[in-house]
Amino acid sequence: MIENAKKLLDMVMKKIGGDDNALLLNGDSSSGFLPSHPGLIESQNNVCLTLRTASSEAKGTLTGFGFLIGGYGIILFLFIGFFGEILSGDWWFLFISLLTIAVPMAWETSRPPSLPIVFNRRTQEVYYDMQGDLYYATWDGIEAVAYEYSIVNQYSGSIVHGNLEIILRKFGAPDNRIVLNLSGIPAGKRMRTLVGIWEYLRCFMTIGPWFDENGRRTENRNSFIEKGLASSAVSSLDQLLEGRKLLSKERQEGKGISGTAIIYWFGSYLFFPVAFGEFCIQKIDRTRSLKHWPDVVQERLDPNGPTSRLIDIEEDYMAQKQKELDELHERMRKTLPR
Repeated sequence: MIENAKKLLDMVMKKIGGDDNALLLNGDSSSGFLPSHPGLIESQNNVCLTLRTASSEAKGTLTGFGFLIGGYGIILFLFIGFFGEILSGDWWFLFISLLTIAVPMAWETSRPPSLPIVFNRRTQEVYYDMQGDLYYATWDGIEAVAYEYSIVNQYSGSIVHGNLEIILRKFGAPDNRIVLNLSGIPAGKRMRTLVGIWEYLRCFMTIGPWFDENGRRTENRNSFIEKGLASSAVSSLDQLLEGRKLLSKERQEGKGISGTAIIYWFGSYLFFPVAFGEFCIQKIDRTRSLKHWPDVVQERLDPNGPTSRLIDIEEDYMAQKQKELDELHERMRKTLPR
């Protein structure tokens, strides 16, 4: 078990072979770097900041391909009906196409949502859900490890990877701890970017919800925050639709149309159902996520909720849960026949 960030740093330095590419960061003091927008922010307000996880980014892929196959199946059915005679087998084809859309969407929306990483300013805590178990960390005295390393292979050569990690403890089982990556996909992450992400999170938790590119507190949202949140909100659907603009830009330049522009334009229509399906599922997933946190977290995300920390109530909370469980077992013992 990795008990704290210092032990994590020692393990990282042994793994990457030195301390030149690893830093121990503190939540109470500045690292000297300017804040850099994480790019994974799902929401940011006066109370909390949330970061998307890899599982939430992957949501909707199955539904997207269901939209692709089923959507083109419906178009083919309409094409047959418009230019020819619809036979009994064609109605089955339509039914299967509709099922191809409905079944993946119903299955993905019925699954528990992927909960984000939450930074709570009111209670100065970090929350994370891992397979239904609540993990948390108090910001007071928190430390993080930022490190970069290179992966070399015969196809892409040397590629720099980087991680920004903190230690979380399980609610109700303080000896159970995990390492949580805050920086998303490691490929291409350099040390400056990782420390900048940490500074952004540190500024939010210690300075205030709004601050400028130099880490100075502001009373309201500013262009630095707005631009970062806008870039984080870009979905795969937005990126796909952006490909259509490349063709019009090349037309305006008057230097001819490239093959790349044609491929992007064609792909924006061909794969539109996939991106639209992913967009719908991820939007539903994020809307549902708040309600799936345990009560102790939901009430602390309320602007008027308690300010006590999980570490303050952990012992009493678990004792109460154990008492309720013992009472349930006693009722079951008396009810069941001997």
